Amino acid sequence: MRPLIFVLVALAAFPATAPAQAPRPADVSLTPAVERESFIMGTRLGLRVSGPEASRAAEAALRAARDADALLSTWRADAELAAVNAAAAGEPTGVSPELLTVLAEVAPWVARTGGAFDPAVGALIDAWDVRGDGRVPAPGELLDALGATGWSRVRLDEAAGTVERTEAALWLDAGSFGKGLALRRAAAELRALGSTGLLNFGGQAMVVGGPERIGVAHAAERERPVAELVVTDASVSTTSSSERPGHVLDPRTGRPVPAWGSVTVVVEDALVADILSTALFVMGADAALEWAADEPYGVLIQELTADGIRVRSNSALTRWAPDAGSRFSPYPRGFSTAEPGVPAQDTTELARLKRQVDAITRELERMRLGGDVVARADTGVLGFGPAASKVYKVAEGVSIGGYGEVLYSVPEDELENGTASQAASRFDALRAILYVGYKFTDRLLFNSEIEIEHGNEAFLEFAYLDYLLTDDIGLRGGLLLAPIGLVNELHEPPVFLGSTRPMVEQALIPTTWRENGFGAFGTAGPVSWRAYVMNGLNAEKFSAGGFRGGRQKGINALAEDVGLAVRADYEGILGLLAGGSVYYGGADQGLRVGGEEIDVTQLIWEAHASWQANGLDLRALVAGGALDGAAELNQALGLTGAASVGDELSGGYAHAGYDVLRHTTTTHQLFPYVRYEWLNTQAEVPEGYAANPANERTAILLGASWKPVPQVAVKGDYQIHANEAETGRNGFSLVLSYLF
Repeated sequence: MRPLIFVLVALAAFPATAPAQAPRPADVSLTPAVERESFIMGTRLGLRVSGPEASRAAEAALRAARDADALLSTWRADAELAAVNAAAAGEPTGVSPELLTVLAEVAPWVARTGGAFDPAVGALIDAWDVRGDGRVPAPGELLDALGATGWSRVRLDEAAGTVERTEAALWLDAGSFGKGLALRRAAAELRALGSTGLLNFGGQAMVVGGPERIGVAHAAERERPVAELVVTDASVSTTSSSERPGHVLDPRTGRPVPAWGSVTVVVEDALVADILSTALFVMGADAALEWAADEPYGVLIQELTADGIRVRSNSALTRWAPDAGSRFSPYPRGFSTAEPGVPAQDTTELARLKRQVDAITRELERMRLGGDVVARADTGVLGFGPAASKVYKVAEGVSIGGYGEVLYSVPEDELENGTASQAASRFDALRAILYVGYKFTDRLLFNSEIEIEHGNEAFLEFAYLDYLLTDDIGLRGGLLLAPIGLVNELHEPPVFLGSTRPMVEQALIPTTWRENGFGAFGTAGPVSWRAYVMNGLNAEKFSAGGFRGGRQKGINALAEDVGLAVRADYEGILGLLAGGSVYYGGADQGLRVGGEEIDVTQLIWEAHASWQANGLDLRALVAGGALDGAAELNQALGLTGAASVGDELSGGYAHAGYDVLRHTTTTHQLFPYVRYEWLNTQAEVPEGYAANPANERTAILLGASWKPVPQVAVKGDYQIHANEAETGRNGFSLVLSYLF
């Protein structure tokens, strides 16, 4: 027999111990259930799923909820709604049809509820510091916030596919409908796989199949039920003043809703249930019941009184609570149930103590579950890969992440010109990485990457401190990754297509390129930027094959010459990254010829773009390099003929992949891909020297990347290499890669 499930208020979760058993309806199957849980949208989503494909259905449901979070979150900078909020006021922002459809669906509820529901309340949230410690704004500040509140100040253009905020302080908050959308989509995944189940998302439950017996918690004593619902294929959502007094704002007045009791709504659509439980709570008990009198949605009202609570409902609730008419009066006949014994002042104190206990419980839960739940390695921050970004997502303290790859390569027996190849097959533990970070405060953190290459070589890839001067500008210093190209910062293997890194991002942009330095980073609307001063490369290690040997890697680096690296990226459209970077600096590091110091300066530039949306993974980069003083460097290094370093270097690549499993029910991803590369490390050489035709190269990669989860990729490709000397060597490569 299953326990009676309590519907608690928002941010609550499954009880740690089940209440007393209640008889379940006799017609419900006793199929063994699969249970899953995950932290999404800042709270716990718990699932209990039954059916022949329960495990797949549960994972698909969690993925659907995470996708809703990625669409609607205002806490994640990479979420699409967050991008709308970050856009300049008065400028239409292009959005996906998915987000436009959701916003167009919720918009009519603003008028239908008389403004009690309104997502355009960000200015009020800021004024009352609802997401922080809370405060009371000055009257003038509150008036300003009200002037930047309301859906009438948001413009949807469905034909153009844009959203426009007309006030700078206005931003959209999905707190009153986001969980409902996530539950709706998760439930659809269960149904698609022939599964049934119960989903509990904080204070909102969703029953797929059923029936399930749902207990509605007392507005002041959450462990005690006041009503029992029998629910089939419907959602139950509760908004209550026992959650956190003042956390619900009235968009019409700009003030917090008084702590008067709770509203529970039952309806088939989880999105509607979420919207209405908030809107009716904002209206207040009497107005809520008047609004719901002739509606098909079940509504249960608990109103705190000096003597306890009184419970009322609309007539539609009898569909889910057959005894509602006898236990509490349907509106408008007045009420018949009053629960004495909890004086109002004791209720307030009890609620305060419960909030303290809940806060302690959540903190203990966070410590027990660890950083992998609190901060997932699924999205990048400030140009870093997902695993490298984990320290930015934790509240405080230590963060641990990492990545790795094992490479198996099988070269062909012959070179491009038909001569025998001397290369052997290799199986290499290429990289194993550990990220260790520590967040001291919201503004100060440390981040590092420690790498083991080929099973026996240890390197420090980066180690730096970040300090935020403002929310948009920060300082960074230490061993830094040069912000050049696409792979140098985003080099975690599951992030890019291909078993190996592109040639141009090895020889011309010498990935992984890290040097000691300091600088600044920040954002300006949809544009992110980084600018560092770093010790220069060491030209003594340059060769005809490019700049890679000149990396000093922070190892007692020569700093006679320094360089400046600057980068900017535009990310104003979800899925799009477009930008460029440039590096300019000295590289001779005091190198001398005949007792005279030579002067070698270096320029590297690149432009890039990527599009990762709707199952597509498209990426392109073009780069160039120039070396002033190449002839003197050749002389200093004793290089002659075709061994000359290049005066100019050039290269680039483009790849395209598509997730062919995107429209199936599986949570796996499979990206067939093609990549084309070109590189010439001697595009120009100094007068009197020659270029080696083997350094003018192209490569074509044909392969596929399988991701059972987003953090693990198995990539295999056949590589076709050619050069002007016709000594290219083809081969097959397979890589197992992961990040966490």
